[in-house]
Amino acid sequence: MRVQIAVKHMDITEEMKDYAEERAEKLEHYFDRVNSMQVILNRDGELYSAEMICGGARGKQLVAQERHKDVFAAMDLVTDKMERQLTKLKEKVRGHHVKKAPKSAGVPTRSTGRK
Repeated sequence: MRVQIAVKHMDITEEMKDYAEERAEKLEHYFDRVNSMQVILNRDGELYSAEMICGGARGKQLVAQERHKDVFAAMDLVTDKMERQLTKLKEKVRGHHVKKAPKSAGVPTRSTGRK
């Protein structure tokens, strides 16, 4: 999986970069068909926003965004949100939704009584 980290309106430290990469790579555990992950960190006044854009199976693109006063907390929150989205997508792709059999499949046919 390819991880890209972009920063707007702030400087990134090596610690923030490593933490963002670590959190993004852990998401591959929840859905192995993730092709790319983009992490965008932004500072707006006192708040930090973290956004994750995930390129997955079948051309699906998932987006999650969170804001917090602490940049590491914002990354944790956005990772949790992306984790839920990936789990839901995995269930959908794997087809865990059980389909009911047609009514005619389990009903025996009537015999005419003739031999």
